[in-house]
Amino acid sequence: MKQLKYFFFALVCTLFASCMGEDYASPALDEPPFGNNALKETNVLTIQQLKDKYNNVINNSSMEEVTEDIQIKGIVTGNDIGGNIYNEVSVQDATGALLVCITQGGLYGPLPVGQEILISLKGLMIGGYGQQPEIGGVYTNTKTGAQSIGRMSRYIWDTHYKLLGKADPAKAEALMETFDISQISNANYLAAHCGKLMKIKGVALKDADGKKVYAPDDGSVALTANCANRAFTGIDQNSLVLRTSTYADFANTIMPQGEHDIVGIFTRYRNTWQILLRTIDDVKEAEPEPTALFEESFLDAERKQGDFQIINVKKPDDLNYVWNWDSRYGMKASAYVNSVYYETDSWLVSPAIDLSGKSDATLSFAQAWRYGNGAEDLHVYATTENFNNTIDETKWTELKLDVWPDGTSWSFMTSKASLKSFAGKSNVRIAFRYTSSSTAAATWEIQNVSID
Repeated sequence: MKQLKYFFFALVCTLFASCMGEDYASPALDEPPFGNNALKETNVLTIQQLKDKYNNVINNSSMEEVTEDIQIKGIVTGNDIGGNIYNEVSVQDATGALLVCITQGGLYGPLPVGQEILISLKGLMIGGYGQQPEIGGVYTNTKTGAQSIGRMSRYIWDTHYKLLGKADPAKAEALMETFDISQISNANYLAAHCGKLMKIKGVALKDADGKKVYAPDDGSVALTANCANRAFTGIDQNSLVLRTSTYADFANTIMPQGEHDIVGIFTRYRNTWQILLRTIDDVKEAEPEPTALFEESFLDAERKQGDFQIINVKKPDDLNYVWNWDSRYGMKASAYVNSVYYETDSWLVSPAIDLSGKSDATLSFAQAWRYGNGAEDLHVYATTENFNNTIDETKWTELKLDVWPDGTSWSFMTSKASLKSFAGKSNVRIAFRYTSSSTAAATWEIQNVSID
């Protein structure tokens, strides 16, 4: 009887094995095991273009289903690896950032920091939670029935994203910007940068005393949605806080005293910046600020354009100016007035800068532009020739910038150019040259010029 039982058992196993023959699909080892590998790039918008498209929905903290077949592409800059970011990832490209909200734990597995992804938006919800741009699903308050932007299910998410290449943390690092504390209350700056991976330098946590922890769950600190909002010394808590979940891996870590550089995802809740640490490694002792060889912010109401000169090579009499100082945006150039394009050539020229004794130097400045021919008509130059308030273009060398804004938004981008060939010289000037024609005229904004 026992032999008969073994015989039938062997027969069943043989039958099951025969079912898994040549027709059984082997996994595709050359494709990522997560997401929807069938997605193709079509109708890809920048993140800023998407935010502009749904600006009213986001600003009103409402939501709307995406009905068009559009996509975005970006780098994952933050996830739940440290337990502080819950059921969401931050996604960023060169133009902006937003949060993608998913009812799924362990997102750091398929979506590590530095992973580029393609997201198909049709059928997903887009909206603002406290004006923070988010992609997700519908959240329904079970008590009131009110609906708002919330998380999508993991099953829906799996059909809407595709992994592009391998994760590279350096890609996220390259997108990180330094938070400009002078713009903390600037509504345009808030809208353009919320959701980004950023760093704030040289700040101190107000309550750090060598004993208090980030997010205690013992009643000693008021919590909002299981999170503690920690203030910074000298900064209004209504403007900026460090927000930490009581479920974060580092919730009970003692807050460091003294000045630190803090990296995180800079989200917003209405007009308050909320920094979300990804891991405790995002908090480091403040690095000493290098002394710049030259600086001009164009944001100081007393200095305005500083020691820069405006030289108009070509300016029609109908224009009062091409370059002009703006308290919100810095130095601004435009030749479009009353629906008319004007042909111009106008230079914004720095004072002489001493680079003697230096073996290298780098120009850095923040810029934004829109309209016209953009980068075709906008140029940056340097010279060591004597300058007598006139322009001889042959004596200037055009500089090659590492990046240009794409001209689709007013988001400022930091651009850099090597001045190595000018190092060791004592009479270096740089110039921003704006040109326009009778058929096209861009608007160009410049701020935070420095040479290091």
